[in-house]
Amino acid sequence: METKNKCAPALNFDDWWDAYHPIKNPFDSTNGAFDGCMFETFGVEYQQVVKTHEATPNKVWTLLDCDGAMLIASGWHYVNRMGYFITEVACCEELEFTV
Repeated sequence: METKNKCAPALNFDDWWDAYHPIKNPFDSTNGAFDGCMFETFGVEYQQVVKTHEATPNKVWTLLDCDGAMLIASGWHYVNRMGYFITEVACCEELEFTV
């Protein structure tokens, strides 16, 4: 069931997690990073991210390495990517969150 987002920017990682509800990675839900919710940048997990981005791009988020700091950015990014998240709630605007 999809929840509607009020478009309020999250203030920290916990707020982002609670507001957007990352889904479990069905390919690695028990051993994956971020409580089994991160998707890898290759293979079947990456193909799921691409498929989701094609259908609902506002539900894809990228974990980025930005000069040693981890950042979660809305959307599909390639450069400096460490992994991806797919959320139940879509982002309504370009937002970035520091992890």
